[in-house]
Amino acid sequence: MNVNDTMYINPYTFQATSKRVTGVENRREIAELLRDETMFRATSPEELMGGIGKPLKLAGTTSVNRFGNSVNFAEGASITLPGGYVLTVNDYYVAVSGGDPYNQAAQRDAFDMASALTMILRNAGGTANTVASSSSEYQKWTENVSKVMRYIGIDTSKPFTVNGMRYTTNSKGYFESAASTAAQEAYKRQIAANRTYEFADERTKKKIAYLTDYYLSTVPEDVKAAWHDALEETGINPFQSGYVSTLQQLSVEQDFLTGGNDNIFGDSLESSINAVNRILDRIADPLGEVKAERREFLQQEKVFYQTLLSKLEKSA
Repeated sequence: MNVNDTMYINPYTFQATSKRVTGVENRREIAELLRDETMFRATSPEELMGGIGKPLKLAGTTSVNRFGNSVNFAEGASITLPGGYVLTVNDYYVAVSGGDPYNQAAQRDAFDMASALTMILRNAGGTANTVASSSSEYQKWTENVSKVMRYIGIDTSKPFTVNGMRYTTNSKGYFESAASTAAQEAYKRQIAANRTYEFADERTKKKIAYLTDYYLSTVPEDVKAAWHDALEETGINPFQSGYVSTLQQLSVEQDFLTGGNDNIFGDSLESSINAVNRILDRIADPLGEVKAERREFLQQEKVFYQTLLSKLEKSA
């Protein structure tokens, strides 16, 4: 193999394939680029603990506004719990002191509440974007935040504010900050934009370009030009996040049947036209039951490939 050649990364397995292209690709970067992003992905312990080494961003003075359902914690703020335990806010965490060391249930509750209060202070101050690494931990965190807030007269059944950050209860019953809600809404808007070609962000356009190069690596230049023109003309992204494209389906099926050949476009204008017709046939007669969301995507695919076919047939 020429030193300037490299292996492509298969879009399904993220393993090297036999197709080679000029240039250098970073395997991890490509894998991350192609892997669909999910909104509520699992959080690694490293990510969750990432803010622990940073000091808390605290208020200048401690205050509780029960009418406004808000509280500000400054360094030295303390909360007395049943059993004589005291939670005290310091620069980096909420410390536990006092209490009966033989009352293990009360001691465990105190440390759970101290941990929950530490994480909401980090979250409110922006040093921890994530407060838990699983649904069960998220639920436990929510319960313990409710407990500790109850002791200072804050009603968490309604929207409440901690150190200037407003919290509400999401659809799963967990507390969510206003910053998190805004970020999720922005994410949803961007996902909608990324379903088009015209309004997609640069990361998505880079993904489209990579997959285009992957599937059209052996076709003539006029086929590549027709594909690009179809993208621009229709404004449709044929590789939308959350859906396996019909092209990808057929490519994987052929790879399985032939033992390694996933190139359905071939190396000529004629073979490319045949490939597009195969794609349109599968769109018209998909495998299995098709859900409503996928039907919409299939209709968009149909418009894209009909436009591409028209351009290829004019070149024939």
